[in-house]
Amino acid sequence: MGVRGTLSGDGRLFFAEQLFRPDIPLTHAPFRSETPGSAVLISDVHVGSDTFLEDAWSRFADWLSDSDASYLLIAGDLVDGIGVYPNQEQELTITNIYEQYEVFGSMLRDLPSRMKIVISPGNHDVVRAAEPQPAIPPEFTANFPSNCVMVENPALVSLQGVRVQMYHGRSIDDFISLIPGASYENAAPMMTGMLQRRHLAPTYGKRTPIAAGREDSLIIDPIPEVLHTGHVHIMGVTDYRGVLCINSGTWQGQTSFQKQMNITPTPGRAVLLDLQTLSTRVLDFT
Repeated sequence: MGVRGTLSGDGRLFFAEQLFRPDIPLTHAPFRSETPGSAVLISDVHVGSDTFLEDAWSRFADWLSDSDASYLLIAGDLVDGIGVYPNQEQELTITNIYEQYEVFGSMLRDLPSRMKIVISPGNHDVVRAAEPQPAIPPEFTANFPSNCVMVENPALVSLQGVRVQMYHGRSIDDFISLIPGASYENAAPMMTGMLQRRHLAPTYGKRTPIAAGREDSLIIDPIPEVLHTGHVHIMGVTDYRGVLCINSGTWQGQTSFQKQMNITPTPGRAVLLDLQTLSTRVLDFT
């Protein structure tokens, strides 16, 4: 945070007149890959939930088999988990956490082995709730194919030089109360807020638990070409000062909680990112 102001006559006091957020410089120019390549961005699969859209996923898997996509990025909530919220077991088709990951692993094995799959956890996954979250432990990913790379949440990954900041997006729950006009239906203002503050979870003591550490790994540095989040289950793509903001929706239908909150998800969608042009295309498999 920058501060502009004036000193008192004796030089002992500073009178703040203007505050500056770190923000993304107006001169920011995103990097583009010199070689052809594409990535598919998804999140919030929620295997084990009774609202997991298996048919939509099957169509997605068939499309991947015929596509030339080089990378698949999954930004958390691979499974629905166990005991994440009260009475969750009433909405599960798979009530064993190991079995949830085993089923998800079998789904990954059906995808093309030529693809590199990058996976980060979310708040429904079997890692600590506090952020940053460690990668999903090997005992839960033993049957995942060898082309999978397990990373932390958040994680900065490079795809042919194009930097993608993966973050599941739990802090969006906090941003909603901080940014006027923000809502779950439109994650763009919250993602823009992260970039303006150059921090993925800038508030402490609200709904997003944050683990203390020597370094703050939630800081956005360096500036990525893409900010990829999930969590809210609603697809959205926008651009802020040359940074592409993508919230990749979900593979879960409307839950009972979402019905109570009058939230309508946009499931069964994936974002195809061209690494040479940074252009995107939303694919609908519903």
